[in-house]
Amino acid sequence: MLKRIIKMLLAQGANVGVALLMQLLLPPVFLHAYGVAHYGEWVVLWATFSYLITLNFGITTYTSNELTMLRQRGEMDRYRSLQASTLLLILCVVVFGLMLTGIITLLPLAKLLHFRYTSGHEAHLTAIFLGLQMMAHIVAGYYNGLFMVVQKSHRGQMWDNLRVFSPTVAAVPLALLHSSFATIACGQFVLVSLLIVVIFIDLKRNMPGLPLGFRGANWITAKSALKPSGMFAMVFTQQFLLFQVPVILLQRILGPEIVVLFTIARTVFSMARRALSMITSAIAPEITFSFGDGNLSKLLEIFHYSERVVFSLIPVVNVGTFLVSPLLVRVWLHRSGLFELWTYALMALISGVMSMREHKQFFQFSTNTHRRLAHIVFWGNLIMIGISVPMIHRFGVRGFMYTWLVSEATQMAMIYFENKKLFNSDSTISMIPVFKLVVIFGIELSISWPLVDHLRAHGVLYQAGTTLAAIAVLFGVSYWVFGLYIVQKKIFSRLSARRQLNSVPG
Repeated sequence: MLKRIIKMLLAQGANVGVALLMQLLLPPVFLHAYGVAHYGEWVVLWATFSYLITLNFGITTYTSNELTMLRQRGEMDRYRSLQASTLLLILCVVVFGLMLTGIITLLPLAKLLHFRYTSGHEAHLTAIFLGLQMMAHIVAGYYNGLFMVVQKSHRGQMWDNLRVFSPTVAAVPLALLHSSFATIACGQFVLVSLLIVVIFIDLKRNMPGLPLGFRGANWITAKSALKPSGMFAMVFTQQFLLFQVPVILLQRILGPEIVVLFTIARTVFSMARRALSMITSAIAPEITFSFGDGNLSKLLEIFHYSERVVFSLIPVVNVGTFLVSPLLVRVWLHRSGLFELWTYALMALISGVMSMREHKQFFQFSTNTHRRLAHIVFWGNLIMIGISVPMIHRFGVRGFMYTWLVSEATQMAMIYFENKKLFNSDSTISMIPVFKLVVIFGIELSISWPLVDHLRAHGVLYQAGTTLAAIAVLFGVSYWVFGLYIVQKKIFSRLSARRQLNSVPG
């Protein structure tokens, strides 16, 4: 298990590196090529169409989890039928997505989205290629997920890293040439499509004897997969409700300049959150393997040790990011005006709570026990969006962020109780670590607030040195408060036992 986790951690580390590279490259390149307001319109177009990825109804996640458990149990007839039937569903989803893209492109997009720099014709062409690109991502994502079936999740993750990064590879040179948005979207679609072919060839080589096509497909099995897949779709819509809808609302109510401020702040903290999600994503296959084997004691061990690691790093990563934000914006974008103290402080709080929620939801997510999770995140985020509209009108971008923070905290608490049900209300699972984290995070953020304000007035070297020293202190506090040393001791003891076992002759 430890070897698989390490491999997956390395793959997730590459994922974080790819995400970081994307986030470091795209904003400055687009800002330089198109300016703040025009770049804001690209962000809105991307946000409007990226939600189409969720049209797979969660089929990819449900299928990879279920097929992994079926293979472990030796239920190969059910395996063949489910694999072929879910692939058929994916094909139907792609056809529906293409039809939906066609309908959307008939709308007066430039007028509806209040564009000032992007013409109606260019908006329509860009929309077509963005829609095609999202359908290609759905197909590639389906095949990436199947690597988990043969316990090679790390390989699937590496292909996924390339798939996610490919739009940036296409966008950066085209943006530097001041190409139209439609040309950029077309280049992205072509590159993702080529990757699908390569991924399929590699998957076929790594899954000898296991089916990958439509043979054995039937509508009865396909329909039986729709309900649990639909629940995953409700979970995945949180990406659209949390990341795309707010951009559209802020664009319509406050304008593109606020959209850029908000998305840059969110991008900075998403880098921090990705570092934490790397840990959770690395253990996700082990959650599925343990649950598939019916080994709840092993699953409980994963729960407690991963909680110590993630909770100890949440304040370090998020408060540390808040501290480094003024320096990062100054060096990265050369636009100090894109740092606003209140916006970044609120984003640090939201990011910390999101990290808790994302870690906890993986235990429902990876075991296909996600029905109540789906309702919690879907209806919670839908209500949040509804409340945020008057809040934005009344308090601006902060109004949305206040609403978002309350919503995330409520969802996290509800999902924690779902975790406890998964473990049959095991007495070792309690809210004490959460309360401890809230207190530590609140104290550290309160102390960091005046420090950030102080650092902004000084030079780069002073800011960098002080920030590194502060992060070291944050880590020292978390190391002892959350018992990270216990995890360290456990890992070292297992590695020592493995070395002793390998040294025994014969």
